[in-house]
Amino acid sequence: MEIRSQHYPSHPETGIKSVETEPALPLPREHHDHHAVFHRFARWSGLVEAGVEVDFLGTRYQTKYFAMLPSRQRAREETTEYPAFDEEYFEWIDLLESVMEAKERFTMMELGAGWGRWTARGAAAARQRGIGYSLVAVEAEPTHFAWLVENLRDNGVRLEDCSLLRAAVTGADGSVGFHVGDAASSYGQCIGGPVAVASKSLATLLENHDLVDLIDMDVQGAELEILAAGVAPLRKKVRRVHVETHSRQLHREIQELFTRLGWHRHFLFEGNTGDQTPWGRVNFQAGVQSWLNPALHTKRELRKAGTFGNSLGFKTIQTGRRIMDSIAPIGTQRRALVRFALSGAAGKFQRDAEDGSRRPMDW
Repeated sequence: MEIRSQHYPSHPETGIKSVETEPALPLPREHHDHHAVFHRFARWSGLVEAGVEVDFLGTRYQTKYFAMLPSRQRAREETTEYPAFDEEYFEWIDLLESVMEAKERFTMMELGAGWGRWTARGAAAARQRGIGYSLVAVEAEPTHFAWLVENLRDNGVRLEDCSLLRAAVTGADGSVGFHVGDAASSYGQCIGGPVAVASKSLATLLENHDLVDLIDMDVQGAELEILAAGVAPLRKKVRRVHVETHSRQLHREIQELFTRLGWHRHFLFEGNTGDQTPWGRVNFQAGVQSWLNPALHTKRELRKAGTFGNSLGFKTIQTGRRIMDSIAPIGTQRRALVRFALSGAAGKFQRDAEDGSRRPMDW
């Protein structure tokens, strides 16, 4: 598919084509400007083939990859918009900021890559900036891995500049049991299944890289094991980590790990919640964490990035729950009374009913 871009004015500092502020999918009764980094990248327009969707960078993906995606049966001309204000919006920010901060070459790892959509997006963003890329994508599910290769080819990604590994990421090299199958209906396959697959540690994946601009992790519960085993190379080589978390305990323990390491907290939102953000109310199915390595960022870069997380109201409810755990054990009458007292306020931070039904999460 030919990728065509509309003619937009160039940014005065970088020469990168940009567009004026325009929200992609405004939330009801709210208007929010997009994060500034989006306006460093041009929105794509052109012909989209039948059975294909495209994002604002012009990255295409076949709807066969995910059963929940609607399949359009006809080709169409499309002018794209910036991403919706949802939980993936923060992943977009991490990707685009990492590309903008990269020097002559953008290096990224996508762990638990699925069909490689963020890898393809990294390549597209680097092309817009006019820099090269080195991309690592690791995926253990065999059908997803085949789609990963197909998707990168469809998007014109140079495979010679990629390292594509059919493996699981764990704390140590070797092999591990893995759940496979049901490829189009689920991207929650995880370690612990009956099929043996190769496993790679973070240290091994980082061996041949001097500097990695971004690690994007969605590894269905293995994130803490991977990160804890790879602390030394993380500190030395990795500028930024974006993690999707899959339980309250893992979310807390990963936060504690990066806090001990002294990394800068960029994004921190708990999963299975609905909360206010600078871009309106967002339903978070999984948790979102983003951490910047202070050893590989300037103080100015860290200040510019900022820190964003759950609202004060949400944090107050969480503090109340911790107090409840200590003074009102589960199963006691006091627990029932305290829980009732908190229930009204806590309800404001539940996900919208439709979202919770469509995307259940055992948090």
